[in-house]
Order: sequence, then structure tokens, then C-alpha cells
Amino acid sequence: MTVVTTYPGVYIQEDASPAISVSNLPTAVPFFCMGSSFSTEVVKFNSYLELTNYYDGAPDFTDASVAGLRAYFESGGGTCYATANSGFANAVIAWKDVVTLAVANGNDISTSITMLTDPGYGLFVILDGPTTEITTTGAADAYPSTPYAAVYYPYLKVSWTTVDIPPSAVMAGLYCKNDRSRGVWKAPANMPLPGGYAPKFRVSDDLQGEYNQGRAIDMIRTFEDTGPTVWGARTLEDSDNWRYVSVRRLFNSAERDMRNAMNTMVFEPNTPPTWEKVRTAITNYLHGLWQQGGLAGASDSEAYFVQIGKGVTMTDDDINQGRMIVKVGMAAARPAEFIILEFTQNMEHA
Repeated sequence: MTVVTTYPGVYIQEDASPAISVSNLPTAVPFFCMGSSFSTEVVKFNSYLELTNYYDGAPDFTDASVAGLRAYFESGGGTCYATANSGFANAVIAWKDVVTLAVANGNDISTSITMLTDPGYGLFVILDGPTTEITTTGAADAYPSTPYAAVYYPYLKVSWTTVDIPPSAVMAGLYCKNDRSRGVWKAPANMPLPGGYAPKFRVSDDLQGEYNQGRAIDMIRTFEDTGPTVWGARTLEDSDNWRYVSVRRLFNSAERDMRNAMNTMVFEPNTPPTWEKVRTAITNYLHGLWQQGGLAGASDSEAYFVQIGKGVTMTDDDINQGRMIVKVGMAAARPAEFIILEFTQNMEHA
């Protein structure tokens, strides 16, 4: 609308409709499971110094879970959260809007995996492989088939403690380091361990091959040219879309970012102007992701699409019931085919 004025002065025309943008939220914020002696309250650590201060300068590194937290920070980890194993799963779910990773950290969380890997929570779970040496087939049978978790083997050794370091703790740190330097869409593999860390057991090519399929166990191996190196980035599900850790975590983060943006539109009318704002915001977000190398495709049309509108994603009944439905397609580097997401935002009725 054009405002016509007949006298001098400064005029401000306000647009009451909100702008919408999709923000890139942190992709690697771990929640650690600790031993029973740890606080049952949720504790936040921003650095290794805060960890030592929590223990009055003398952490007990004979406690594997405490040693795991040190290993996490030494592996490149940043801000994280922790609580005792007695209420771990419920605490993670309560903080699901803040954290993105649930880390076993040497604890048995098998009874909680189904809850933690619920697709609605958008979490990714990092598990520890067997504490003993794998010499036969079937070691992966102890874990559920899910694209929302990965298992790492073997446990690690380091000079400053006599206990074995849970590989999940080190991997959480490497996830953080990888996301900062390369992006969540890059596989956290072929990454060297921090200095002084070494796998407890030797992993052969044959063992790697045995567990690099189906419910995979990702191996940490020692090579002459690179030293101790993470040599696997597969989830516990061997489907075409979700066998790779990087693909599942990319979609977890994108879903979270887009859903958070759509939530800001809950009080807007379910009309074409609102749909266009949502479409533009999500398109801009995906275009940025593609430009950074997060999506495959020689052109943006090959990398993603966004659909929203009457007769496209919504019926008259959807619109009348306040359901704003958006369909998003993203081509991850693997499998380089569109994986479809569908978001439904329930709008408030006037």
C-alpha cells in the first residue's frame, strides 16, 4: 500500500506480518550418560576446565565415564550436557530441543535405545561396541536396527588412565570437530584420533568387511601411515537412504532447523502469502546448504525442491483445519537421490 502525505516530516509504515528465516542451529551438542555416582541433575560443561572445576580440580579418571568426558574434550568436543545413568533417557528427551547427540559413554543404555531413537525426537545415538575382542560373527546382533544410531569398536587406551576409554566419547568429540571444520554432511570417517589414544584390539581387513554391512559396527583401526584412525561411518540400518551417519545427521539437523522456523508461523493465516514466506525461507536455507556442498546436484533444481500450496500439498480440508503442509526434497551426497520430508504445521484458528 502506498502512503500519500501532504505535509513534510518523517513517516514510518509498519508491516505487521513477521519475516521468517531458517537458522542453522548447532548440529553436534552431546548429552553424556555418566556413572551412578554422578549428579542426577543435568550438568552443562563448556570446556575441560569446567569439568575439572566440577570435581574441585581432581576428577576421578578411574571412572570410565569421567575419563570419557576428558577424552571428549581432547578429541575436539565443545559444550555438552551430562547426567547419571539412572535417569539418562528421560533427561535427554527433556532436553531434546537443545541437544542433538545421546552418548552411551561406557554405560549400558540398551533398554533406552528404542526411546532415544524415536524419529520424532531427531536425536542421534552414539554407542560403544563390545568391551571384549570380537573374534566371531554376530556381535552386531546385540544392537537394534535403526538409522538413528551408530556403534564404534574397540575401546581405546591412553596413558593417563588405567581404564578403557569408551569409543563413543571420543567419537562425540570427533563429530563436533568434523561439523565445525567440514560440515554435518561430511562423513566423520578417516579421522585420526587425538595423540596418545590407540585402539585396545587390532581390527583386520576381514573383520572390517564382516561388520561393514547390515547392522554395521564402525571400526577404529591403526594404520602405518595415519596411526589410529576412525574407519567407518555407517548407521545400524543398511537401507539405501539411511546407511550413512552423515546422511541421517544432515537430515536430522535440516528437519530441526526447518521445523523451528515453521513454528514461528503458528499464528499466521493459512493463506498464500504465508505459504510464500515459508517457501522462500526454506528455499534460501537449502540453497545455502547446497552452496556449501551439503547437497548433491550440478544445479539447485537437482539438489532440492520445496512444495507448498493448495492442490499441491494441501486440500481445502487441510487449509480449513489449519494444517499447513510443506514437502521438501533434498539430494544428499549419498545416495544422491531425493529423500522426501513432509512437515505439517498446525496453525492457530482466529
